Amino acid sequence: MPCAHKIELRVESPSGEVLFGFVVVGIPENQFLELKAQFPDEGFKGQNPKLKEAVKQDITKEEREQIAEHLRLKSGTEPKFECETIVRYLDEAKEQPRFESNEKKFWIFRREILT
Repeated sequence: MPCAHKIELRVESPSGEVLFGFVVVGIPENQFLELKAQFPDEGFKGQNPKLKEAVKQDITKEEREQIAEHLRLKSGTEPKFECETIVRYLDEAKEQPRFESNEKKFWIFRREILT
């Protein structure tokens, strides 16, 4: 079943100096509606930014470890997650998530280093 809402997070070093990659987190409709009720839109300003923050805070320790593993980070690395303003387009019919957990879907994109 397609996700009702997606957010994109930058995955970076604790200092913010090194970008490891990005993760798109998709949540189901029931969770999205609960969050919308908790954090209603701010009129003409658009979606309440606390909604993205709530999705980010809901990522479990195990999910963070799986994200780090998919990004090929060293064991024990504690990456920082920061919300992006624009979410990349994902066609769920064509692009499968890297993993699913707690009704959420995770698409992970490693930062490619160009030399």
